[in-house]
Amino acid sequence: MLVFVDEVKSPGPPGKEFAVIPVAALRKLMEDAEMLADVKAYDAAKAGLEDGSDELVPLEITERRLRGEPVLRIWREYRGLTREQLAKKAKVSRALIAAIETRRKAGSVGTWKKLGAALDVSWEQLA
Repeated sequence: MLVFVDEVKSPGPPGKEFAVIPVAALRKLMEDAEMLADVKAYDAAKAGLEDGSDELVPLEITERRLRGEPVLRIWREYRGLTREQLAKKAKVSRALIAAIETRRKAGSVGTWKKLGAALDVSWEQLA
């Protein structure tokens, strides 16, 4: 039940209206708003999967990451590429890929962006 109060004087700009509602009704409105936000997020995620602009991260990749394997190697192998194939596709040296995968070099942001594009993964997921 909503009750509009017209006679309350507001310290703010004139013309502001206030609604007084029971706390239970306010909680219900807040829950409904949260549910709507969840439904919109689900719909957006589902649409991304359907149109191919997004993909699920396979459990295999997650498990390998949790074991501490180099993320670049995990994604390269998941995509079925050799270091040389990835190097050609990303236009970086095979030696640099090997150095990153063995953690001898960190790689620049520009390198990570090239590698991410070549692997069809955001560079943030790799770095």
